[in-house]
Amino acid sequence: MNQQKFRNFDLLTISYPFTAIISILHRISGVFLFLLIPFLLWMLETATNSPDGFTYIYAVLANPVAKLILWCMLVAFWYHLLAGIRHLLMDIGIGEGLKSARFTGGVTIALTLIVAIFIGGWLW
Repeated sequence: MNQQKFRNFDLLTISYPFTAIISILHRISGVFLFLLIPFLLWMLETATNSPDGFTYIYAVLANPVAKLILWCMLVAFWYHLLAGIRHLLMDIGIGEGLKSARFTGGVTIALTLIVAIFIGGWLW
């Protein structure tokens, strides 16, 4: 009676629940923000060193690719903030049920999309 259990180690074929996707995206956005810290510190240091440095950073951010990167950073920050608040609320017992977890996950995604549109309008 040695039955071998099927083990699926291909993470791309697993069907994840909506709440798991929200949590995984929260972690990914945190890693993304952490990796961008040196770039942001460089921008801050360059912009505050001299008026020429400020002009240089201003010119860099006028580039559409730089604006897209900045938009991604700001959207990742807001998503991470909203999902973090959601996780904190769940830690104190608010929204732990399946229906409420799905609802708060949807609210997190909806608010992030709204903020992304506003940030895009502000940058461009």
